Amino acid sequence: MPRPRDQAARRKLLLDAAVQVINDRGPARMQMKDVADMAGMATGSVYYYYDNVDELLRHVHAMAFDRYYTARKDAVAALADPRDKLRTMVDKGLPRPQDEPLSLALYQVEVAKARDPRHADMITRLCGEQTRLYQQILDEGTAAGCFRPTLATGSIAANLISLEDGYGLALATGNHDYDYAQARHLVLEAAAGWTQCPELLTGPQPSPDGAASPASAR
Repeated sequence: MPRPRDQAARRKLLLDAAVQVINDRGPARMQMKDVADMAGMATGSVYYYYDNVDELLRHVHAMAFDRYYTARKDAVAALADPRDKLRTMVDKGLPRPQDEPLSLALYQVEVAKARDPRHADMITRLCGEQTRLYQQILDEGTAAGCFRPTLATGSIAANLISLEDGYGLALATGNHDYDYAQARHLVLEAAAGWTQCPELLTGPQPSPDGAASPASAR
């Protein structure tokens, strides 16, 4: 098969198609032909990039890792104030409408592959890296006098990840009790209580595209 001109774009097309198939049929019923049909490609073309369904599922997981860890790490690295960093973590940790398909697919893959050691290692790494990133920010804010934690910073970090997961699942599955703004406020409210930092609730709001708006004067 001739090598495509833009392999990265083809891979992204196939992974986006896999996300849609997972959400339409479930990961247990997904076949390579389903992904090919969704992407408008021949089944053989899918095999050029991915050996089997399980490899596709692992790459969908990797997409989620990039979205919920790597992108957040990059975003907070550009900020100086620990309060802005923690707020940005929450802003980018909850799924926006454009993120919901990927989040829903990830939740389904986690359940379907719960007893697969490779997938278990991947979700453990994702949760662990996010928790450590939160804890680094909490420790930095504590040292700077911005936060006065009522719990160990590792406990706060783990609790924040659990809240994100819970509200994220509600958002991705269409629970009408919450929207993004409400879920964001609830997570920040918990963070403000655990850090004794009410400024977390009065900072800049995220823009519709998910980027933080310019910091307000303090």
